[in-house]
Amino acid sequence: MIHNASVEKYRTPVGAVTCGSEMMIRLYDVGQEVNKAEIIMYSESFHREYEMKRKKDCMEEHIKMTSEAGVVWYYFRIWEHGKCYFYGARHGKTQGEGMIVDDNPDSFQITVYEENFDTPRWMSKGIMYQIFPDRFCQGNKENMKRGKAYHESMGRTVYLHDDWEEQPVFGPLPGKEFYDPCDYFGGDIEGIISKLDDLKRLGISCIYLNPIGEAASNHRYNTSDYKKVDPFLGNNEDFKRLCQLAKERRIHVILDGVYSHTGDDSVYFNKKGNYEEPGAYQGEDSKYYDWYDFNEDGTYKSWWGFETLPEVNELNEKFVDYIITGEDSVIKHWLKLGASGFRLDVADELPDEFIFRLRSELKKKFKNYALIGEVWEDVTTKESYGTKRKYALGKGLDSAMNYPLKVNVTDYLLGNQSAKDMKTFLISQQCNYPKPLYYALMNLLSSHDIPRIRTTLATGMNENLPSREQQAEYVITSKMDQKGKALTRLAMAVQFFVPGMPCIYYGDEYGMHGLMDPFNRGAFFENDKETYQEVLRLTSLRNREKVLQTGYALYMAPTENVLAILRFISEKKDVFGEASENKAILLLVNPTMKKEEINLDLNKVKEGVNENALQALLKNLSNAVIKTNVAPIDYKVIEL
Repeated sequence: MIHNASVEKYRTPVGAVTCGSEMMIRLYDVGQEVNKAEIIMYSESFHREYEMKRKKDCMEEHIKMTSEAGVVWYYFRIWEHGKCYFYGARHGKTQGEGMIVDDNPDSFQITVYEENFDTPRWMSKGIMYQIFPDRFCQGNKENMKRGKAYHESMGRTVYLHDDWEEQPVFGPLPGKEFYDPCDYFGGDIEGIISKLDDLKRLGISCIYLNPIGEAASNHRYNTSDYKKVDPFLGNNEDFKRLCQLAKERRIHVILDGVYSHTGDDSVYFNKKGNYEEPGAYQGEDSKYYDWYDFNEDGTYKSWWGFETLPEVNELNEKFVDYIITGEDSVIKHWLKLGASGFRLDVADELPDEFIFRLRSELKKKFKNYALIGEVWEDVTTKESYGTKRKYALGKGLDSAMNYPLKVNVTDYLLGNQSAKDMKTFLISQQCNYPKPLYYALMNLLSSHDIPRIRTTLATGMNENLPSREQQAEYVITSKMDQKGKALTRLAMAVQFFVPGMPCIYYGDEYGMHGLMDPFNRGAFFENDKETYQEVLRLTSLRNREKVLQTGYALYMAPTENVLAILRFISEKKDVFGEASENKAILLLVNPTMKKEEINLDLNKVKEGVNENALQALLKNLSNAVIKTNVAPIDYKVIEL
């Protein structure tokens, strides 16, 4: 008995489907002694049982999907000679081939999303570059002076680095009890403007900026004023000019939206009394009082218990008006200045309704504005605060930060999982994610919240890391660095071949190192120009070949160690049905120390792909069998 949820023979169509879609589900190799087979299908809102019909070589059932977006689960109940048993997904898997069990089967996943869901095509076709503003480039030294004077006038601690190549402060400053991210290198908006031509040469089409609003820290996630550029970075006119000049180079600018909390030292809360207008901390007379939840003793709800980050009630109408719907709301304020969208900080801690309303307002202004969510897990099955999240199903996010890709790529390259495991993960995302979102995913390998990819691969420390003090003393030897360099090259090849929008964290194109915050937020420098040339080859290939932007993706593991990714367009149409030239490009990745011989027959590959499109491709190939080899710790790109 066999069912493979990732193959069209067993489930037509494979992958996520739109509301109200029709689907055929089949079981093959069902013996004649089976009296009855049923599909048990359920979601949050229903539980249904379908008796399957016996055909010549299988049992099948035609099912119409629910009209409500959500995740639907199913398994099979089998009756044989009066005995009941089950066929379900393999443990920990939601796609692929299943298995027979006596009881408690795991379920296969069907993601059902809104019929009219679409995402900006520039995201599928683009390459993103993430910038931590204080650490990228200094363009105007006067901003550093102005920022220091302004923040010190507020009674805030400010530490200025004298040397651009100094290590970020990681512990308490002299005379202080606790670490405070109050050290500044002087990166600013003028500095970003000065690098626009460099970014364009690198092939970048979108810049994502960590927060730029006024705040009492270098990371600025403790917002003081949502509508004002921090004086260390310049002013609102500087940002407007950045967006204008970026647009001239066909580069979008995305801002960080931090809407689950504010800083306590802010216009809105004003705990330290730095602002003339009464903040919520001053009492009920403040127009911001209703944003926050106060207890009778004067204490208040704060983000993860940090009193410096009072949490807001995101569904308070006054807050929604200020951030989203008002005539000069925060999002409209930045859109007018030239922003192309927002990345939502801790999106899974924002109510779905807040995200839905933000998307609605954003798309009213322009359908090609982007909304990206910070989510660290599978975005379709994420649960938070006891709620199954629906922000990835068409009414919320266009895209999400693809942290699962980073985890699995590094595990694969470090030898912690096989090529088959990596293939299984890639097929799972491909099948579970709505197609518009899947092709817009923010595919990252590093960020301000995780170690840089070269450091991860050099040290082998993928998830478990020592203390900050130990990280500060950690030495990456030349041998380790060379390993990190070689494996990063492979990681980026995978990153640029999977659907979505590859994101380069500033400095990764030059092989910068950095463990956790704040070491991953070091000042930009050109560490390794060979790595830059490697990245440039990948960005050029990605920008040149439409097949790598909106082509079909086929994932394979021709050997235990080698991962294969085939991107293709056949019948002169891409995955969105848009006209395009037929093309097929194969990537082979070998992370081991030995040469790998490859014998890959594309006729035998079925999982996770549109069968008609694949068959059309195979008809036009002179040879569907690829025989080649891949050198140790190397990748190979083959045009078929």
